[in-house]
Amino acid sequence: MVEKDLSAREKKILASLIKANDYITAAELSKILNVSEKTIYRALQSIKNKLGEQNIIKQNRGKGYYISQLNNLNDIFDYSSSHNNFYGIDVDTRRRNILILLLLQTPTETSINKLAELYYISNASIVNDLNTIEQELTKHNLSLIRSRNGTHIEGKEIYIRKLLMQKINDIAYTNESYLLNDDDSDTHNLYTFFSPKDISFVKLLLNKAEEVLYGKIKDPYYINIFTHILILLKRLENNEKLLENTQLIDYKYNDPIVKECTRIIVNNLEKYLNIKIPTNEIYHIYQYLYSSRIDTDSTYENLDFNTTSSEENTFVNFLLKSVSNTLNLNLTYDNTLKNSLLLHIRPLKKRIENNIFISNPLKNDIKKDFSNIFNIVKQILEEQTIYPNFQKLSDDELAYIAVYFQVALEKRTLQKRVGIICSTGIGTSHLLAARVKRAFPEWKIIDIVSSNHANKFNSDNVDLILTTVKLDKNDVPCILVSAIFSDVDIMNVKQKLNML
Repeated sequence: MVEKDLSAREKKILASLIKANDYITAAELSKILNVSEKTIYRALQSIKNKLGEQNIIKQNRGKGYYISQLNNLNDIFDYSSSHNNFYGIDVDTRRRNILILLLLQTPTETSINKLAELYYISNASIVNDLNTIEQELTKHNLSLIRSRNGTHIEGKEIYIRKLLMQKINDIAYTNESYLLNDDDSDTHNLYTFFSPKDISFVKLLLNKAEEVLYGKIKDPYYINIFTHILILLKRLENNEKLLENTQLIDYKYNDPIVKECTRIIVNNLEKYLNIKIPTNEIYHIYQYLYSSRIDTDSTYENLDFNTTSSEENTFVNFLLKSVSNTLNLNLTYDNTLKNSLLLHIRPLKKRIENNIFISNPLKNDIKKDFSNIFNIVKQILEEQTIYPNFQKLSDDELAYIAVYFQVALEKRTLQKRVGIICSTGIGTSHLLAARVKRAFPEWKIIDIVSSNHANKFNSDNVDLILTTVKLDKNDVPCILVSAIFSDVDIMNVKQKLNML
């Protein structure tokens, strides 16, 4: 029996039993892990089955469970820092979790001993973790302060929140089950930092917000404001004396519906926390809502979420034309792409104006997998001077824009206008067309002609020609296929398309 055979939940149960150093009941374990007693009983039975003769959990009716033979733990768990630790998380995840913990509770200090006990690793390992964390903090204008009293993070609240948003959004995006209360699923990583009660409360708050806004808050905006309010709860809980920004006291909230939505959220927050919400926090909630994209019902056109200003239109047209010129491909007539960009640019413009940050957890994947279009968009926006507000967009924002273009490019690959040239008879030519349509259902077959009429096809009316005879034609890509369009032909067409 080795550690990796135990689930994350089973490891946490063993960790809780060790930490208790005494009998602990299933009811107490269920509260610690935020699951039902039934789930605890199933997990305990699973541990027993997996450990067999090595099982170190003992039961005493009326008292509960306890760990015996602690000296045998090393036979069950691999404590090496290069492998998963007791909780079943790798070193990078542990360091991320410690960083989030320090950010959430700052300026409250914690000790190396407490962190070592929390993760069942040595003090030396925690020191190494903190050294790595310190390097990351420096990149975000934050400092790690170590003293006799403990360790904490120092820096402006805006930088603390921004880094928290990045780290917690990564968890939220990769584990969207936080939207569900599934007791049988493994405890969500968000529960490491926030209570199920807080998470449920914020979900209910956003449900109310969507009712007031008459629409759904679209991703990624939903997850960003969800994370923002969760962080706010924890920061106010750990630091009630967050500074009030007096400059925002007289701020004019121009959108009456978003203002009312903000008021409802703030009133519920104040009742939940039993404290007064600072004005600057009210301002940030308003701005997150105001700069989000809302999918509204058509009956509420007065919200005006789908209209765009002339500046937004001209910017999108500029971007479409610039990317088209760089790619030597006309995207200016792609209305789907244009509408998608317009819907995205309006909230983006508001975020720029109000210094609202949203994270994009797929940023690194987009930069890697769609590097060409990402770099094109980035270079165009950085080098242009007509729209200065868009010159210094973060990579998170640029990645979102790049995706819209990537989707459009891939759709162009899928939605080909195809001409078919076949000289083996009407029946065979229609069979060829049918097999092409089955293999590539997105394609539009413009016409089927004989080689004598090959000139009917040109770059204005087709993107590709499939032909059963060799052609001397250079204005349109031509791919030679058999009349039965076999699997080999299909593979050959796909390979040729990738080379175009």
